[in-house]
Amino acid sequence: MISSVPLRIGLYEKALSNKISWEEKFDIARKSGFDFVEMNIDGSDDRLCRLYDEGKSARYVTRASEECGFSVLTMALTANRAYPLGSEDVSVRERAVEIVTRAVDYALAAGIRLIHLAAYDDHGEKCCAATERNFFRSVERCVSYASRYGVILALETMDTGFMAGGEAVASVVRAFSSPFLQCYADVGNLTANGIDAPSEILKISKHIVGIHLKDARAGIARDVPFGEGDVDFVRVGEALSRARYAGILVAEMWSYDDASFHSYLPAAGKFLREKLASYAQGS
Repeated sequence: MISSVPLRIGLYEKALSNKISWEEKFDIARKSGFDFVEMNIDGSDDRLCRLYDEGKSARYVTRASEECGFSVLTMALTANRAYPLGSEDVSVRERAVEIVTRAVDYALAAGIRLIHLAAYDDHGEKCCAATERNFFRSVERCVSYASRYGVILALETMDTGFMAGGEAVASVVRAFSSPFLQCYADVGNLTANGIDAPSEILKISKHIVGIHLKDARAGIARDVPFGEGDVDFVRVGEALSRARYAGILVAEMWSYDDASFHSYLPAAGKFLREKLASYAQGS
């Protein structure tokens, strides 16, 4: 039963300045009331290079985690925003698949078993039927690779038209019918897209392995302080309880490498725990 399991909420790595060490990141996350960190690998050189350093970063993270008694449970692989999996440019598409496979290798070395993917086929006017077909083919290659190592890939509900809703992601998951491809629901993205997040959670709950918790408004999916947007977190908690959801929860925020943002984190964690109290109690 959910009521017997403590409410665990992770912290998105980008809520922490990247100018500090992993030991410092773990310390701030713990003191701010969070239970683990979700690593981020975006398209920037300083993060993407982690996948190309012959395992040095993975070993460092693992060592820091052991020393600090704090975990990196999941990886947010957002580099596919810069290298979309459905691009009509073959070189971009091949790089996108390479990034995912290297992320799987990294996850294996660092003890991470869940990678959420930014489900972009491409961007803006570049999106078309061909990019959607390319996306599915690329995902097939990525799932085939990840499944060999027992690493789960999860497609995130996005802030764009493609994969905007949970049902769109769930339809892809059902089409592949693989335990190694699932859904990562972002309640902020759903809300920004005009979709009722609690209802969507209930519709696709059996496919969800991770949830991003962030506030949002119509058309605005980022940088809305908790409690100042339109996400009904109380109803989200109730939906999680009804769905008997017992997967990953991560508070998604961005510090933009400004260490002063760290002072906001305890309030954010407190807000989420209060709003999700019904879920924590299993009611």
